[in-house]
Formats: sequence, C-alpha cells, structure tokens
Amino acid sequence: MQLIAKTSRAFAAVRSPESKTLHQSFDPQHNSLTLARFIFAALVVVSHSFPLGGYHANSDPWTTWSKGQDTLGTIAVEAFFLLSGLLVAKSYDSVRGPSEFLYRRALRILPAFWLALIVGALVVGPIAWYHEHHALAGYFSTSVTGPWHYLYSNCLVQIHQWNIHDLFASTPFGQNSATPAINGSLWTLIFEVKCYILLAILGGLGLLRHRRLVVVITLFFFVVMVVHFASPTLTVNIIPFFFPMDVSVFPFYFFMGVLFHLYGDAIPMNARLGVAAWVVATYTMFCGGWIVAGRLAFCYALLWTVLSFSAQWFERFGDPTYGAYVFAFPIQMLLAEFGFSQLGRWNNNLYGALYIAVSVLLSAAMGYASWHGLEKHVLRLKKRWPQRQRQSVA
Repeated sequence: MQLIAKTSRAFAAVRSPESKTLHQSFDPQHNSLTLARFIFAALVVVSHSFPLGGYHANSDPWTTWSKGQDTLGTIAVEAFFLLSGLLVAKSYDSVRGPSEFLYRRALRILPAFWLALIVGALVVGPIAWYHEHHALAGYFSTSVTGPWHYLYSNCLVQIHQWNIHDLFASTPFGQNSATPAINGSLWTLIFEVKCYILLAILGGLGLLRHRRLVVVITLFFFVVMVVHFASPTLTVNIIPFFFPMDVSVFPFYFFMGVLFHLYGDAIPMNARLGVAAWVVATYTMFCGGWIVAGRLAFCYALLWTVLSFSAQWFERFGDPTYGAYVFAFPIQMLLAEFGFSQLGRWNNNLYGALYIAVSVLLSAAMGYASWHGLEKHVLRLKKRWPQRQRQSVA
C-alpha cells in the first residue's frame, strides 16, 4: 500500500500546471480510440499475413526485431485488451448491475461472432471445398468435422472445432500448422468474455469500489505473465480454466485499463510522461526488458496518445474494427487458397506486400459491411433492458 501512495506522490510531482487527469482528458468527442482500434486490427492482419501467405519464412519479422519478446499481432491484441478494459470499466458506471452489463457486452460480442461462424461455414467453406474438389458433394455432411458441427460446437465463443473437414491443406498455413483453422482469430474472444465476467463479478459484489483490490488482481496477472515468460515450459497453471498462464497477458492489460479508469482522477496525462513512456516502450521492445518495464510504459503511452488528439473524422463512416478483426482470417485463407501465397502463383516479396495490402482492404470492407449491416442495429437493443422502478428509502 505504501508503494501505491509513493506512486501517487510521484505522479503529483511531475504534474505541470497545464496537466490534466485522465478523467479530465477523456472527452468522448475528442479522442482517437476508434482509429487506434482499427489500426491495431489492421496490424493483426499484417502479422497474420506472414504465416497465412507463407511470406518471410512463415514468420512475423517483428519476432526477430523484438528478440523474441513479442509479435506485432500479439502487441495489437494486447492493446485491444487495454483499451477494452478502460472503456468497459467506464461503461460499467452507467449500468444498473452486472446483468445489464453482461447483456450489453453480449450484444457487442456475439452477433458479429456468430455471423463470422456462419460466413465461415456456409460461404468461405463451400468456396474452398469447391475449389479443391470441383463439387460441393460431401461438404454439408453431419460428421464431427462438418460445417454444422462447426457452428454449434463453437457458438458459445469457446472454439472447439478449428477447421471444416480438411480445408486449406495446400496453403502455407495448412502445411505448417498443427491445427489448420478456417478462422484462427476467434480464439482470443473467449478471454475477452472471461474478463467481462470477472469484472461483472467484482462489480456485482461491490468490490470495484475498493480500488486497491483491483491493483492486487492486476499485480497477480503481471507476476504470472512474467513467470510464464521466464519459464514458458512451466505447466502448473494457478487458474487454468479461467486464464492459463500463457494468456495471462490479456487479463493483465484488461485490468490495467480498468485501473486507469478507477484512478483516472489521480493519473496525470501530459506530454512529458507520454514521450518518456514511448521512449521506454520502444527501447525495451528492441533492446530487452519489454515484458517487465516495456508493457507498463506502453499502457500509459498508448492511452496518452489516443486521448491527446481527435480522430472523430474516422467515425463518420462507422466502426469497422470488430468486423475487420473477426472476418480477416478467412479472407486471408481464401486468398492463399486461390494462389495468393508463397506456394502459389504470387510468390515473391513484392507480392507479399500486395497480399498484406489486399488483406487489409478486404478486411476493412467486410468490417464496414458488418457494422452497417448488423452491429449498429443490434447495439440499439441496449435500450431494451428492462427499466427498474426506483424505490424510495425512508
């Protein structure tokens, strides 16, 4: 607890007269959160392009540049969890309890997720099957590897069946992966949902009012994350069902976002701290120390950046972020299926860059289609949660 007090005094010491706290800096009409989230979705597509297209020896080059500390795609997903923790914790203040909170989260996560499953099973799968077999006969079987089993076995967010039949076996990912997947990006969503559940439990028990408890929870995930990096072969998981050690980085980032919200009235947002945080994050990423110091600095650097300038112009056409994320993988797999890969007709580095560009553009287009065709309409149902009558207290 003394550490928390010292940290608060340190923050107060670096405040300049023009500094604002995080809460003061958070202007819903003046931020770049949506643009940042889309950039990170695009970076996931870029990172996946190397193993899915077979370029750069099937490996994200960021892994080499960071000395094996992280991949570009993982950093992007980590940023998603950080921003999600901040926004979701903020939204919890506007609901009347954990039930309404989970109802709203389900409206945001499940419809596009289900649509991605349906598109994968009933559009992408048949196209790839016809390309490989020149007929649809046998595709719609009721076997445990078929499309119908794929739909109902994965419908509760936890992915149990990754592929349909033996599709994409000739693609680079199919030849180099132990488990070929029709949509490998969906695996992170179950951990996002589990973060929501844990936050709802804390909120329902009234524990979010005790900020120091959330600090302890965040420190716990931080320690588990560091231990796993130091000894990745460690098989003992403290909470294997909820958050295995190899994904402890996700709840760490999520609850860092929650902490930024809970302590938003005391955390200063100024350029000196922001630039210093970016320097630390960049140095540790390429020179070592990213896991311990770099990730902590990255949390502050990212939030300071997205709250420092406005990109409301990007929201003028909608929010393609989530749709781009859940539909990009099957789009990239189809491109590889039809020869756009190191093993296909387009097999040099120039075409590798083109593969990345086409993947990002098609994913963004699908993201906008998902937003305007489904997501924004479903989100209107948030207001349908039954209103509770207020009871007066004598």
